[in-house]
Amino acid sequence: WTEVKHRMVACMFSFICGYVDVVSVTRWKCFATMMTGNVVFIGRALIGQDIHNSMTKFYFAVIFAFFVGVVSYCYAEHRWPDRGASMAAAPFIAIWLVMEAVLFYDATINQIFPMELYHWTPLAFAPAFGVLSGASAGGRLATPTNLVTGHLVTISSAIVKACTKQKWGHAFKIKTAMSGSILASLFAGALTGAGVLKCMFDDGTHGALLPIGPLLMLCFWLNDHLAKPRSLLKKMKKLRKQLNGSGEARDSATSAHAHGMGL
Repeated sequence: WTEVKHRMVACMFSFICGYVDVVSVTRWKCFATMMTGNVVFIGRALIGQDIHNSMTKFYFAVIFAFFVGVVSYCYAEHRWPDRGASMAAAPFIAIWLVMEAVLFYDATINQIFPMELYHWTPLAFAPAFGVLSGASAGGRLATPTNLVTGHLVTISSAIVKACTKQKWGHAFKIKTAMSGSILASLFAGALTGAGVLKCMFDDGTHGALLPIGPLLMLCFWLNDHLAKPRSLLKKMKKLRKQLNGSGEARDSATSAHAHGMGL
């Protein structure tokens, strides 16, 4: 059950990453959840162009925003052990929601904000994914949930072992199941994001990212629960045991009464 809980949280993270990256690549030509692509874009933007090119500055800004998120997670984890992800992510997700709400309001009602505000939107949510990257790779999951390469290596190794009839250890089975689940979730998130954007014929996210912020905050909350059980969930578990216990006692009393009547 422990491995299942870890895999469920990892899948939720991966689904969100796939969804958001499709939106960010389509709308802003950048990656919000992983920075490798943005580094490549910087190299492409610099060829034959001045260092002060606007896209170059844009990609540097996105990478720096992501970096701020990672640093914030590391500090928060030091300051509040086993609660770093949710503590560090809360202000970033609040900023993200405000920005997305403003853009949604502007796109559907007023249309008075300049395009520059929309262009720099990724800076509002890139830090949250810096927190995600740090929490997933450096936390209880101990595996990146926003990258594919390492998981492809694991799946390839599993295929070779299966074909050559090598024995799979318990740890390798868990690792393979985790990698397969993350890959499937990333793909499912990307498909969902592409489907949502297909319904939008003009620029703007029009609220496509509004539900993602609260969902990501829930994932951070659950991720911290893996490291240290939340008091709320412990109370719910205790209450469920008490209810089950009282139900069993009531059934036993009813059976005893029925048996006595039979006598």
